[in-house]
Amino acid sequence: MSVMTTNETPASTVAEPEVFRRTRNRFNQWLQAEFDRHYHTMRDGGYRSFLKKNHPTELLRYDEACEALRREEFARFAELQTLGLYLHLQVQQKEAQFRRRRNRLLLGMTLTGVVTSVLLYGHFHPELFLLIGQELAMLPGRILGFVGRLVP
Repeated sequence: MSVMTTNETPASTVAEPEVFRRTRNRFNQWLQAEFDRHYHTMRDGGYRSFLKKNHPTELLRYDEACEALRREEFARFAELQTLGLYLHLQVQQKEAQFRRRRNRLLLGMTLTGVVTSVLLYGHFHPELFLLIGQELAMLPGRILGFVGRLVP
């Protein structure tokens, strides 16, 4: 028996998204219907009618063999489908992790650029830098004064 078909569910810190569960259910229903249609077509074809006329005892064995084959192949295909969804989920998680790392790197580069620019500006224009610093220090008082005038 394959690892993917056991009833044991491995402990996972990531919950499967609802869309994967719905997709798996719809796909399993479609897959089951297609396999049933295929094997019923095969089973109900000309060979079955030949067995029914000439070898009725073999007909039961033939039906059982067709049903066993259908169950076995469906189990294998359902296993492959589940594995495909699992791998798709893993790829999505890796892509999300990559996006988070890239965004952190870009944020770090941006902050480094801003801090470096401010420090260079302060180094080459110290008088303007001090003036801007004084204006920023007075800004909270100005905001409070403005809000005080708005609220009577």
